[in-house]
Amino acid sequence: MIDSTGQIKSLAVAAFKSRPDQHLSRRWYPEDGVTIADPARMEPGVTFISGLFGQRLGFRLFGADGQLLYDWPIDFFKIAPEKMEHRYHALIHGALLFPDGDVVANLDGRGMVRFDACGRVKWMNEDRTHHSIFADESGVLWAPTGVVEYDKPTLANVIFRVDRIASFDPETGAKLSEIDLVEAIEKSDRIGLIQDMYRLKDDVVHLNDIEVLSAAIASAFPTFNAGDILVSLRNLKQLWVLDGSTHEIKWISAGPTIGQHDPNFEPDGTISVLDNRPLSSINAPDGYPGVHGGSRILAIDPADGTHRTLYRGDAQNTFYTPYRGKFQRLANGNLLIAETDAGRAFEVTPAGDVVWSYVNGWDAENVGWVLDIGRYPADYGDFAGKSCN
Repeated sequence: MIDSTGQIKSLAVAAFKSRPDQHLSRRWYPEDGVTIADPARMEPGVTFISGLFGQRLGFRLFGADGQLLYDWPIDFFKIAPEKMEHRYHALIHGALLFPDGDVVANLDGRGMVRFDACGRVKWMNEDRTHHSIFADESGVLWAPTGVVEYDKPTLANVIFRVDRIASFDPETGAKLSEIDLVEAIEKSDRIGLIQDMYRLKDDVVHLNDIEVLSAAIASAFPTFNAGDILVSLRNLKQLWVLDGSTHEIKWISAGPTIGQHDPNFEPDGTISVLDNRPLSSINAPDGYPGVHGGSRILAIDPADGTHRTLYRGDAQNTFYTPYRGKFQRLANGNLLIAETDAGRAFEVTPAGDVVWSYVNGWDAENVGWVLDIGRYPADYGDFAGKSCN
């Protein structure tokens, strides 16, 4: 629903523009494409990226040497035109690659969709998924959904909105389960956690990531059990772990992060997270890295609440993505990072050396957002030479 003169004007301007401004940022890096590739120090495999490429919103796959292996014939600006307010009204927020070249992704805020390698839609749901997709050890897909409106005088004297957690069948897209975060808060007797809702009542928590603890690494987390659910609540600046069976809140982290994204259970018993620290714009006059010197990747120990910095930018490699971003802690100790708001992705060693870098140039002044990134085994690229006939 369009509810203001300003919004009507914004949509009218977007409808007639010939460029996807909502997916662009001011260029900071002068290079284009894969500018660094050092396979000897990289984690082996292929790199999957979602983002804006020219006028198309889609996916690309790169080899270790920087070669473009595959460019999916998919454009998110065209897959659901009946749901778009203007020609660029679409966003990929969460994407996963399958070994056969299938991709499952969120058409942000509308639903999840699965394509084959040739760009054909296998299924699409309308469950308003957004921000991230996680595949648990059984293959079930998890994503935030919502937001849902609540009128609960026991919690607040205003109507407020909170996201939910849902799981989905990877073969059909059907919803398998749904977890009500408000019920989890009430059940845990922690209603004080959301009393900041009067400032952000239309999006109280802003759920932006979900991960389920696997049996393979559960022993590294003595206070958790396999099946427990880790969530990131950006607007509260908090991480929670919910009991996988009762959905009660078992653990909370608050304080180390601001506007965080993409927390992950790690095999060493820590929880890694992208600490965005969005206290200034990427275009702010105080300089590109923001007032805190940029974003960082943290490791939080849930046993004692301590945290340490795994990576932050320096003079040689600035790193700041205030509002978006994803990362992956690789088996060799490196970090693979999507610096979304800067239109860049890179892999960095524990010593801080950049061994792979990709700049998603759009024109001389702008870069396109790099929305998701993942390093997959090399055989995930085997489909690339097959015919789509």
